[in-house]
Amino acid sequence: MRSNAFTADYGERTYRYCCAGCRMVFAMLMEATESPDPNRFKQSELYRRCVAAGVVPASAAELAGLSADGPARAAPAPDEAAHLLPFEEQISGMWCPACAWVIAAAVGRLTGVAGVRCDFSTDRMRGSYDPVRTTPQEIRRAVQALGYGIAAETDGEGRGPWRREFVRLIVSALLSVNVMMLSWALYSGFFTTLGSEGIGFISWPIVVMATAVMAYGGGPLLRKAWSGLRHGAPGMELLIALGAGSAYLYSLVNWQRGSLHLYFDTAAMLVTLLLLGKWLEARAKERVRRDLEGFLALRPTKVRIWNQALPQGRYAAAEQLMAGDCFLVVPDEVVPADGRVVAGGGRVDASAVTGEPRPVALGVGDSLVSGCRLIEGRIVARAERVGAEALLGRMIDVVTACLSQKGKWESRTDRILRWFVPLIALLALATGLLAWAFGLAPEQALVRAVTVLVIACPCALGIAIPLARVAGVAGAGRQGLLVRDFAAFEQAGRIDTLILDKTGTVTHGRWRVTRMAVASGISAEQALALACGLEEGIDHTVARAIDAYGRAQGVAPRPVTQREAHPEGIAGCIQEGMARIGTRRFAAGNDDTESMPPEEGSAQSEVLLGVDGRPWARFYFGDSLRDGMRDLVAALEAAGKSVLLVSGDTQAATRHVATAIGVRQAHGDLLPQAKADRVRRLQTEGRRVAMVGDGINDAPALAQADLGVAVYNGTALAQHAAALTLMAGNPAQLQRFFPWAARVERTVRQNLWCALGYNMISLPIAMAGLLTPLVAAAAMLLSSLTVIGNTFRLVRR
Repeated sequence: MRSNAFTADYGERTYRYCCAGCRMVFAMLMEATESPDPNRFKQSELYRRCVAAGVVPASAAELAGLSADGPARAAPAPDEAAHLLPFEEQISGMWCPACAWVIAAAVGRLTGVAGVRCDFSTDRMRGSYDPVRTTPQEIRRAVQALGYGIAAETDGEGRGPWRREFVRLIVSALLSVNVMMLSWALYSGFFTTLGSEGIGFISWPIVVMATAVMAYGGGPLLRKAWSGLRHGAPGMELLIALGAGSAYLYSLVNWQRGSLHLYFDTAAMLVTLLLLGKWLEARAKERVRRDLEGFLALRPTKVRIWNQALPQGRYAAAEQLMAGDCFLVVPDEVVPADGRVVAGGGRVDASAVTGEPRPVALGVGDSLVSGCRLIEGRIVARAERVGAEALLGRMIDVVTACLSQKGKWESRTDRILRWFVPLIALLALATGLLAWAFGLAPEQALVRAVTVLVIACPCALGIAIPLARVAGVAGAGRQGLLVRDFAAFEQAGRIDTLILDKTGTVTHGRWRVTRMAVASGISAEQALALACGLEEGIDHTVARAIDAYGRAQGVAPRPVTQREAHPEGIAGCIQEGMARIGTRRFAAGNDDTESMPPEEGSAQSEVLLGVDGRPWARFYFGDSLRDGMRDLVAALEAAGKSVLLVSGDTQAATRHVATAIGVRQAHGDLLPQAKADRVRRLQTEGRRVAMVGDGINDAPALAQADLGVAVYNGTALAQHAAALTLMAGNPAQLQRFFPWAARVERTVRQNLWCALGYNMISLPIAMAGLLTPLVAAAAMLLSSLTVIGNTFRLVRR
């Protein structure tokens, strides 16, 4: 009976397997060859590897111990889970989801490994391991034993280079320690008599080991220093190369003369301390970038193309998916494109995009955005926007562009850094010459010059802002805040006035026609048909609401010619004359017909339909407020910010919504340009204004404001003229953004003052001869690590 537990359909046949492992191996062969021989798949190399890895049982006894889903896994005890460390690998060579299952099963059987999850769509494997019982190397070997590869990291800080740098550090440190020990023995010659034979016996090993450190440990340093000098962009490497190289060459000349004034230990330790600092810096920066890398890794590399001939779907490269194609999504897969559900349904986790942890239920007809992960169910969707045009692609482009920007402070530090290294080199030279001129021995003057070269730290200045920018943008993205311009963090702390748009921002913008009133002599069907004809195909809240109302009433749109869009509505020609739908002023001109006031207790708005200036009908719309709006207004006013509500809707409807959310100032009947004028007027009064709108209709006001905030409503991100986009579509997210922006800006300023203050204090001390080169090198590295550590505090929060 057990063989019936595992089945799979291929073509018109149903196959039965003894275990899940055999079923997955067969599926992998099916994907690879399309026509496997059912009687021979156990003779394949893949099958033998899976048996060796324990994925497929090798005996009846092992088969009897398997559960219906594969090998049983005991969850780690709470005290054990506290000691587990996370691991993540990018896998190459997977053919289909069965490959991911096999890898997860094989790695999950390793001692000390728990919670293994291999995602075929993103080619990534995640899990936890006990460092006492296993190592990441053993996990990688288990994957490679199955015939898969471990892909190199995409950020340039892959484990191969990291391992090489670690080996370089260890070798240089061991040699430098021995150089220091022998140098102490050599320095005893200043207090006792050492013959030339004794000096030569001790100094030979020192010269050999110091040369090895300079060549092997300092090789990359020297190459970077030369490259920077050749391209006119000298950096910290040049300062260290000048310092260590001067000490080494001076010691080499003195050694040939038989002098005891050798500074090989200084040169070797300078290189070693630099390697140590760079290694620690790289590990800390990797931790800071982890959230950002996790977001960038959301984009799937594969998609399951679906059609009637392939009901189970067929995997292909994500680049092959085109708009109009149907794709299949199953649990634990990331949605590869924006589209609309055409079959099936389920719940998706959109937290990676919106920052909201609540799962969202989707069914036929609902829109689906890329970057969401299907939790349960099975969805077939038709792609509408793919690749870089999809929401996830746009978000990644926005984040990448933001990280490549240079703000005001960063441009200033770049200008400082451009002159910093040449200035420090001249300062060191002047320090050495002055010390020599005032009577110091050449050896002492050289040591003082080397100390000035080494203690200066342009690196801390160079990473103060970029590292905080990565942490700030990644942290904001984790909360559903998409930062387009890094200056938004700086501007947020200066804002004292916030303007909220009403429709689609404070309210959901999902208007529905609650009722309509028609003029005498005009039938409701006649007026509704004309309204639907004018609004047909228009992507606007009013148009969608009227179209839905017309379909519900069974009314077909009336043909309208020469349609034109205006800021206040839509105009077109019919037999009776010029038809207009929109505001009362636009549709009826100077008609004195009174508007019906909004119904009590409803955020109701109206649109007028007219022909040649004569009103035909009036449509009334209902909308609902977004959650948390009253709390947002209260929090902003408690923080000392003024809040205004603006809208193109009537003054009565705008005032109604303002009262509902606790806003004292409300301005209705404003066109998009009038909203921008309102922002400009406040700025002339000395206000710092933030404008929150839907990102398209409010584009002039968003561009004029000191801080433009767009509420994402499903439109293309490229159309947003805002520095910040609230991906959850709710202005209440500003309660997260303002405190986060304050922390990011505070971190940037602390990093800058730390880097500048260090150089301003340390350079005079070094010039006075109060430090040795080794102490200076240690201080230089600590200054960089202080900046990184301060940014790391931001990441931990």
